[in-house]
Amino acid sequence: MIKGGVAVVIRFKKIYALFIAAAVVAASFSVGTIARLAVYAGSEKEYELPIVMYHQLTKKPQRAGRYVLTLEQFEKDLIYLRNAGYKSITLTELLDFYDGKGTLPDKPVMITFDDGNETLLEYALPLLEKYGFTAIGFVIGSSTDTYTKQDDHNLNYSNLNWPEVRQICEGGVIDIQSHTYDLHKNTSSRSGAEFLSADAAKMKEAMLKNAGKEPCAVAYPFGSFSKCTARIMKDCGMRAAFTCEERVNAIKKSEPEKLFGLGRYNRPNGISSESFFKKMGIVS
Repeated sequence: MIKGGVAVVIRFKKIYALFIAAAVVAASFSVGTIARLAVYAGSEKEYELPIVMYHQLTKKPQRAGRYVLTLEQFEKDLIYLRNAGYKSITLTELLDFYDGKGTLPDKPVMITFDDGNETLLEYALPLLEKYGFTAIGFVIGSSTDTYTKQDDHNLNYSNLNWPEVRQICEGGVIDIQSHTYDLHKNTSSRSGAEFLSADAAKMKEAMLKNAGKEPCAVAYPFGSFSKCTARIMKDCGMRAAFTCEERVNAIKKSEPEKLFGLGRYNRPNGISSESFFKKMGIVS
C-alpha cells in the first residue's frame, strides 16, 4: 500500500512540474508577444508625402507665371520625379493605406491640379500616361456647368465640361475630386457650416449625375479653411482635404486626422525642376 501510495505521489509531482513548466513557457510567450507588439507600435513607419499643386499648362512661354506652367517644364518635372525614384500615388491608395488595406511605395508623391482647366485633358493627361504617373484633378462644379453649356475650347482659359470630366474619370489616370461647387470666389458672405454643407451636397449631386462618381476629397478654394471645416467636410462624407500650405506631409496610420490638412507646394514657372523639388527634399 505504501509503495503504491509513493508511486501516486511521484506521478502527481511529475504532472505538477510539467504543468508549471508549460505555464512558464506560456507566460514567457505572452510577455514576449506583448513586448514585440509594443516595439512595433512604437516604431510605426512614417512616410514623407510631398504633394505638388499645378494649375494650368501652356505651350506659350509668354503666358507662363505663378499659376501657369509651360508644358515643357511640366514634362521636365515628370522626368525629374521618375529619375529620383518617386512613384505617384492615387487618393484611393492613400485611403487604403489608412484603412489597412494596402501599403505605400518608399518614395510616394502626389500630383494635383486645381481649377479643372481644359489643359488637364489636352496637355497633362498624355504626359502623365507617357511617364507612368497618376494625378488628382480638382474641378469647380459651377465652372464645369458653364463650359458644358457653351462650346468654348480656348486652352488659354477654358475649363473642362462634364463629358470631358467623365472621360477623364473613366480613363483611370486622373482622379477627379471636388474644388467645391461654387465657393471658388473671394467673397466674405460665402461662409458658415450650413452654406458649406449645401455646397458640398450640390457638388456631390452634380458629379454623380454627370461623371458617375461622388467626390470623397476636396481642395479648399484659395487654401482657406477654419477649425470647424474638417468636421463639416467629414459630415458631408469627405475623407480628405487639401490645403495650400507648403510642407511635406508626415503620413502615419495612427494619425488619420492629418488627411484633412494635406499640405501642397504650388508649382510656379521660372524655376528649374531641381530647384523646385529640392524644397521638398526630392533630389534626383
